[in-house]
Amino acid sequence: MPSMSYNNNRIVAYMCRYEKIKEGCMVSRPVKTATTDDSDAEYMSQECNSCSEHALAVRRNLLANDSAERIAKLFSVLSDPTRLQVLYALLNAPTGELCVGDLATGLDRDDTTISHQLRVLRYQQVVAMRKVGRIVYYRLVDEHIRLLLEIGLTHANELSLLPFKRETQVPA
Repeated sequence: MPSMSYNNNRIVAYMCRYEKIKEGCMVSRPVKTATTDDSDAEYMSQECNSCSEHALAVRRNLLANDSAERIAKLFSVLSDPTRLQVLYALLNAPTGELCVGDLATGLDRDDTTISHQLRVLRYQQVVAMRKVGRIVYYRLVDEHIRLLLEIGLTHANELSLLPFKRETQVPA
């Protein structure tokens, strides 16, 4: 009977939203819980006070899909350890730019590996290139990338100092 419960929940949510019942509005939503037998699932209801206010706040501050996709692509590019090493090398380069050979030697990798990673970074507009004869120099595109890298390193260093704690639910 989950469908009947679902319809009732939608009716309650509708009443709370449009009749502006703020106090005592309890919207319940079905939650699937695992039992000892995976094929067997039961539905429970969770009560949530002032869900409509929170839902409206979420809708007001919603990140647009195209923005979310662009940000996800950027972080996806930054998720590769070799690419991060290349970017940190560029971040700390004395002249602000390095050629493929210097990066490959400094990172102890093949020229082809570094060239491939730089191509990915260039395609996502994280690095820019400058050609001098046969030598290609790479640099970070702008200050935003520099800030992302510095903040990422700071965050990772802070996390490594903290003991790992699992999040626990606060009893109601």
